[in-house]
Amino acid sequence: MCTKYENSRMPAEIDTATRADIAFYAAQGYSQEAIAEQAGVSRRTVRKYLDRTREVVEASSDPRATLSAIVRDDYDWVQGERAPDGVGTGDLMSL
Repeated sequence: MCTKYENSRMPAEIDTATRADIAFYAAQGYSQEAIAEQAGVSRRTVRKYLDRTREVVEASSDPRATLSAIVRDDYDWVQGERAPDGVGTGDLMSL
């Protein structure tokens, strides 16, 4: 399945905390230019990651929880959902 981003140039890879900051500032109503300045990335990077975030939230069965997980930096971008407690943390007893 081809996603809209496969054939387009993705922005520079950023860490999940910066991605969460971008979503947080957007939710607060910051402009893309202001978000870029606050997060220390280009406006193009902000636009691309906001587009990706919007796509993920709209496709989610629980958009509010998905957006909340993204803003809390608790969203698993590889798996496509919020990581269950303990997964990826090395804490297997909490599974």
